[in-house]
Amino acid sequence: MTTEAYIPEEVTFAGRQIDEVFAVTLYDPDSDDAHGSITTHNPLAEGERGPLIVTGTRGGKRWRITLPEIEPYRATAVGCEFTVFGRVQREELRVTGSE
Repeated sequence: MTTEAYIPEEVTFAGRQIDEVFAVTLYDPDSDDAHGSITTHNPLAEGERGPLIVTGTRGGKRWRITLPEIEPYRATAVGCEFTVFGRVQREELRVTGSE
């Protein structure tokens, strides 16, 4: 199983910002069974669908990850798990002041 973990600066779901997100983890992100989890005190509502956009760091680089559509299927007091629909898009961003 391939795993990608991001430490987010900003997370939006269906056009609204999600506060206090500590981690976003993707499991098998390039497969037909892509899913993930969000560690937060503000879990997404189960069954709601929409795009998830994450700007954050992974492996010492800064990324913008776009998931065209997700559906949370399990929410707890410390986050939620979700199914990914569509292809994960990754864009490496320049780190300000690193030149």
